[in-house]
Amino acid sequence: MKISIKLDTNKNIIGINNTNDSAAENQSKIKGWLLVESDPAFSIDNKELWTVRESDNKLVHISTGLTPDEETKVSLVELTKDQLKDSLTKDQLQMALTTLTKEYIEDKANSRMVTTELTNRIAELTIKLDKVMGIDPTPTTPSEVKSVATVDGAVISAQ
Repeated sequence: MKISIKLDTNKNIIGINNTNDSAAENQSKIKGWLLVESDPAFSIDNKELWTVRESDNKLVHISTGLTPDEETKVSLVELTKDQLKDSLTKDQLQMALTTLTKEYIEDKANSRMVTTELTNRIAELTIKLDKVMGIDPTPTTPSEVKSVATVDGAVISAQ
């Protein structure tokens, strides 16, 4: 839909004819009025936020100099750039996490080896200490083994 707009010297909208295309075209023939394509986002209630871009006679936001569609495209481009930056950061984080995981696994393996070695040395020292104290560290076997067979299965007991 076409509308006609009147701007003051500061390019602020001071007049709007949005009744119909024909009325807007007739109004635009009067000095100071411009014929423009209406924008769905444009409203008389928020006309102070809008102006007309001279290069193509389009309604644009004063704050950006862009139409709402152009603002959306710019936002999408910026969002895409941000996502690309984020994906690089995610790749870097993933590499760092992988490195830390490898180090953790190596540390864990080293820790297990140290734990095994310490356990073996403690066992050896315990055996030596038991011998010094006169304790026989050799496990004893039961002197008598009894087994009983039952209908539901065998029961084995040791004494």
